[in-house]
Amino acid sequence: MKKFIIAMLIALVIPACIFAGRGLFDLTIGAAASTTYTPKMIQEGKLKDFTFGDITWGADVELKLAFVAVDGKVMYAPADKAIYGNLSANLALDIFFVRVKAGLGYEYRYDFDDKTMWYGNTNAAVTSFDEFKDAAFDINVGVDFLLGDLTVGAYANLPTSTTIANGDWGGVFTKAKEQWADAQLGLVVGIALL
Repeated sequence: MKKFIIAMLIALVIPACIFAGRGLFDLTIGAAASTTYTPKMIQEGKLKDFTFGDITWGADVELKLAFVAVDGKVMYAPADKAIYGNLSANLALDIFFVRVKAGLGYEYRYDFDDKTMWYGNTNAAVTSFDEFKDAAFDINVGVDFLLGDLTVGAYANLPTSTTIANGDWGGVFTKAKEQWADAQLGLVVGIALL
């Protein structure tokens, strides 16, 4: 009888999660902002040197189908004179009006001064797309509040040392606690188009 009850709960919870929030399919476009300060820098007391030039801003696009969300950000960093962003694939779970996301992504960056394109985070970055297998992944986590067609959320990108070439998949999530110190934190505001 216990197995039957558990099976029935799962059969009810999965469709409820799929169709919670905005339903099976969702396309959201909006704005994102973050800071160049990491939790480690804030803990070291460097926040007193903060200026508006340390704020990065740009656009965010998220496409969600059932439990999978693909998210892309393009940000401008005035202090670094660079455009950077992140493209990630996440598992996304809608619980009433809250969306919880976690997945993997890649950073990319274009420096205007030296006209160089970078792929991967600072732990393992490459300048040629041919070497993409040597670029390090990021762990992406986020929480969004779905307020009708308006989305307000917070996210964090945690840099890892895992690349396709080194295949250190066991260390991706086991070292996540250590990686919080170097996380990039940000906020997003978006409007659902579909």
